[in-house]
Amino acid sequence: MKKLSLAITGLSLAGALLLSSCSIQQDHYSKRTVSVSGTGSITVEADTATIILSVITKGNDVSETSAENAKKMTAVQDAIKAKGIQKECISTQNFSVYQESHYDNKSGKQVYDDYRVTNQIKILVKKIGMVSEVIDLALKSGANQLSSLTYGVTDTEIAKKQARSLAIAQAQEAANLLAGASGAKLGKVLSISEHADYAYPRTRMLKAGLANSDMAIAEEAVATPVSGGSSTVTISVDAVYQLK
Repeated sequence: MKKLSLAITGLSLAGALLLSSCSIQQDHYSKRTVSVSGTGSITVEADTATIILSVITKGNDVSETSAENAKKMTAVQDAIKAKGIQKECISTQNFSVYQESHYDNKSGKQVYDDYRVTNQIKILVKKIGMVSEVIDLALKSGANQLSSLTYGVTDTEIAKKQARSLAIAQAQEAANLLAGASGAKLGKVLSISEHADYAYPRTRMLKAGLANSDMAIAEEAVATPVSGGSSTVTISVDAVYQLK
């Protein structure tokens, strides 16, 4: 029985040593990796523009003020459609009617003023060269507030692929440098993840007071100065490589 017990004990000890040896190899292997990052950016010229503008009217009669607003907005939309902007490229963003008020210090009461009607639309311009004309035409037709002018790119798929290739190449180059510096050789990719960032520039009008003015601005004959600019497509990758 003692011999059997010793044999079992010896077997158990050998098994424990074997498991310990495997664990050490696995821990050692898991440390033989290198983590790197890479970023690729591609600049693309903008080919579309989105204009957000409004018709704002004020008056002491809500029906008359709303009717005036509707008349002006109809004139704005008819004018830009006649210029070539398709109906489906024009959409209502916001419509509001409210009565303005202020606090009267003498009476200590809230005093109600004129009604304010706002109709805001979004216009998609598919030809960059028409942006200035569309804005000027809308202002001359009755629009009196320009909220934003945003440029964008219709198709970014090619730019994404190019940026992705640059990011992966940069990550692999970094991994090779680190592997060589540590006296190892670069193995296969164990994991890779991607992060995308698409930055589109936003441009506001350069004429002072235009973006937030409640007054009609359509008297000047000089064309509104705008510039399209470009968009940047950026792809970042995080990769883990095996070291040999």
